[in-house]
Amino acid sequence: MLRQALALIQPARRIVLIAHEHPDGDCLGSALGLAHILGQAGKTCVTACADPAPGNLAFMPGIDKLQDTLDNEDYDLVIALDAGELPRFGSLYQQHQAFLERVPILNIDHHISSSGCGNVNIIDPTAAATAEILVLFQQQAELPLNKDAALCLLTGIITDTSSFQFTNTTARTLEAGAVLLRAGAIPETVVQPIYRTRPLAQMRFQALVISNAQTSCCGRLIWSQATGATLAAVGATPDMDDNFSGLLRDIEGVEVAVFFKSYDDPNITRLSMRCAAPYNAAEICQRIANGGGHARAAGGTLHLPIDAATKLVITELERIMSARFFDVETP
Repeated sequence: MLRQALALIQPARRIVLIAHEHPDGDCLGSALGLAHILGQAGKTCVTACADPAPGNLAFMPGIDKLQDTLDNEDYDLVIALDAGELPRFGSLYQQHQAFLERVPILNIDHHISSSGCGNVNIIDPTAAATAEILVLFQQQAELPLNKDAALCLLTGIITDTSSFQFTNTTARTLEAGAVLLRAGAIPETVVQPIYRTRPLAQMRFQALVISNAQTSCCGRLIWSQATGATLAAVGATPDMDDNFSGLLRDIEGVEVAVFFKSYDDPNITRLSMRCAAPYNAAEICQRIANGGGHARAAGGTLHLPIDAATKLVITELERIMSARFFDVETP
């Protein structure tokens, strides 16, 4: 795939790198990191995302130039990062669908549920992050890697492994991290704003979500909800709910944790799920919530009010967990 990817990149004059909607550290770190790499190689690069970047990622070089549109569509290559389906790019897809259907696309992703949306697709579910794939790509293609690119890519790896704590961390993940450190990236620059420094409103939001949590299956299943009213009660903003399902999953005895949220449209509910082995979060979310992700961490969207969505998902999880029906394949 390296040769095919380079065949798309080499003749390209202007490249737009797009990150999926509701962005996280990996999609934005990957888009910005690869833009820095290709910029050093002489390409004109623009990064775009339908939604604003979370405030705790403001340290990444180039994030201030992130666009929320493809403006005049004057690009001869699109690189779609950290998602394998074009609708996952939100309004960028909705507003520029005709353009995205005719322009060459290079798709780079690591989600096991990814189907690929490009003329060339580099999809590696064994990678802890899309940023990890990009480090391998940079090394194999012998492309330049400066400190700015390294810091952005390290952000992707650190956020998708929770500072190398998750089971998706492999020897190759650590080796990729070492490449980035040798290029000048400093882990503390990433860890401090993401894991150590939080606004008081976010801590209050977190406390409210935990206090409202409910459990089932003898405490092995836990879930909680948040709405616009929840945000208003503590003065929080939507981007402050990062990794709430992971927070619930960390509670002793929990095997499956789900965080449900509905902030703007009362008929749309988004969910984030974290699972312990042997449960398969990606399969469950893909089947019941039109979503996907990883075996241990996934998400999805239901076109239902939050209470109805919660009842639907929790009832199914209770069925799965009560029957100890692992890695579900039931239609």
